[in-house]
Amino acid sequence: MLFLPADGRRGLGAALGAALLFVACAPPSTPRPRGTESRVEPLVLARPEPPRDGRLVLAAIFPTVGRYALSGVQSMNGVRLGVEDLNRAGGIRGRRIVLLEYPTGSYFLDARQAALLAAEAGALAIVGSNSSDLSMAIAEEAEALGLVQVSNVSTAQELTWNPITGRDRAFVFRVCSSDVVMGRLLAAFARDTLGARRAAVLYEVGRTYSARLGKSFIDRFRENDSGRTAAEFFYLALETDFRSQLREVGAFRPDVLFLPGSFTDATLIADQGKALGLTATLLGADGWSSPLLFQRGGPARRAYFLDHCAPPAGFNERYREAFGQPTQGCRAVLADDAVRAVAEGLLALGPLGDEDLGERLSATRRRLRDAVSAADFAGLTGRVHFDRMGDRPTRMAVLAVEPGTDGPPVAHFHAWVGER
Repeated sequence: MLFLPADGRRGLGAALGAALLFVACAPPSTPRPRGTESRVEPLVLARPEPPRDGRLVLAAIFPTVGRYALSGVQSMNGVRLGVEDLNRAGGIRGRRIVLLEYPTGSYFLDARQAALLAAEAGALAIVGSNSSDLSMAIAEEAEALGLVQVSNVSTAQELTWNPITGRDRAFVFRVCSSDVVMGRLLAAFARDTLGARRAAVLYEVGRTYSARLGKSFIDRFRENDSGRTAAEFFYLALETDFRSQLREVGAFRPDVLFLPGSFTDATLIADQGKALGLTATLLGADGWSSPLLFQRGGPARRAYFLDHCAPPAGFNERYREAFGQPTQGCRAVLADDAVRAVAEGLLALGPLGDEDLGERLSATRRRLRDAVSAADFAGLTGRVHFDRMGDRPTRMAVLAVEPGTDGPPVAHFHAWVGER
């Protein structure tokens, strides 16, 4: 607000009069034509042409720009390796597979637009995406269009069912565990293997992934045993100073502290906790899966986190040779297994005629959905099969992170938890 002395009011009145005169003389604003309103355009970086030679069309939708790009590139590369293996082996009943790649931005509208383009191009199935919000945008279109979708590392529980209708998404599958399953498995590990009696959870409030993992962990940790105690603490997005929460955690005296957030948050919390004398064993989920974990500071003792797999011998070497860089975690190898799930379904359909890929494409897609649902095979990450929700019952890998003596911490496979 502008304050003027009493003798300045005349000048203010003159200024207001000039302003009103300007407004009165200004030309009337031209209304914006319909359909020209400003809006965000979906970012799909490539729109490949569908083949016309009878090959089987598989679409891959992953972000290569934005916050999910690193994981998206690794996932796309895993799909490429899977398709390469299938075609090297002769394809599916003599028909080769053509991969239509749809690299996108990291916004849900980008993934949704790519799913529509893939359906129009005649795709039999979609592999993607990595982030749960992108996968759910694809899932809405896949379910509406009757098009199989298989995600590699999307963990949101509601991906394979519609929380609005309460019904399963019949065309949507994933080859990883959900966040609810992860939380329960880690709680069982803390109870049964580490012998923990008191557990604290420090999660990011407002982030569904973090909050749901925390709740699932606490529910399982307390289950059927009133002698075990759990407490929850939280922090806000973009927070970097966790010392006030860690002092409260320390006063609770937990045996284990579960941090269901990103590897960056875990690194800061571990370093600040060590400075405060916190001795609880730190636990994490798949958000810790990064070579940068604890690179700028970590706990004084061994920590553990869950990941979706332990890549088989030779896969990481093949990935590095093919793409000139190391893979990280399970994104690429699970994308490969997602391709294999679609291939198992296609094999079960028997020989396909041109009409099955043309005028009867919708019926072929529905048949493929039933075949993928019934698939049961040995993938690169172990047995792949799906429950009635489209989720894969599977074990998970526990990785131990050892403090480095002369360098950064070292992560190594420790044990399996869950169904084999």
